[in-house]
Amino acid sequence: MRGNKFFAKKVYIVPGSAHRFRTEHDAKFYCQQRGIDFATVEKYDSTKEYERWLYLQQEQRLGHISGLQRQVEYELIPEKSEQVYVRDRITKDWIVQNEHYPTQKAAHARCKELGIQYASAQCAKKVEKVFKKSVIEKNAVYTADFVYVRDGATIVEDCKSEITRKEADYVLRRKLMLHVHNIRILET
Repeated sequence: MRGNKFFAKKVYIVPGSAHRFRTEHDAKFYCQQRGIDFATVEKYDSTKEYERWLYLQQEQRLGHISGLQRQVEYELIPEKSEQVYVRDRITKDWIVQNEHYPTQKAAHARCKELGIQYASAQCAKKVEKVFKKSVIEKNAVYTADFVYVRDGATIVEDCKSEITRKEADYVLRRKLMLHVHNIRILET
C-alpha cells in the first residue's frame, strides 16, 4: 500500500496529559472541558515525527546531543516590498527670525523670549508626500522539524516519508537551505 502525506496520522499532545489525540477537534474538546489553552498543545505532523522527538529528548538527557529545538524557522527568501504613494500631507512650518518651529505655540514662545510681537512669526505651508510600505511578495521560510548540536556540529533534521521527500516544494526548500544557509538537511 502506498502512503500519502495527507493520510499521515497527526498527533496532538496536551501538556499535563498522558493522552495522545489524533484529531485537532478531539484535542480542542479536551482543552475546552479542562480549561486549557489550545495554543499550548504540541502538534506533530505524523507519529513518526512524534516518536523521533521522544527519541531525541532521550538522547539529550543522556548527553549525546544538546540544544534540542522543535519547529525552527530559516528564512530562505526575504520579503519584497515597495513604497506606494498614499496622499499629500500639508504641514505648517513657523518661522521666527530665520529659525524654524514645528508648532505655532513654540514660535509664539520664542517671540515672547525675544520680546517681539507674535505677528512677526510667519507661517509657511509645506507639502509632504506620504508613502506606505506595500508587500509585493511575502518571505519564504523553511521550518525544520528538529535542530540540535551533536559533536559540535549543528544538525537540522526533518522527518519525511519516501513520498514527501520527492515533493517539488520540499525539494526546492532543501536546495535553498543548502544554497542560502549552507545547511544540509538530515532526512529521517
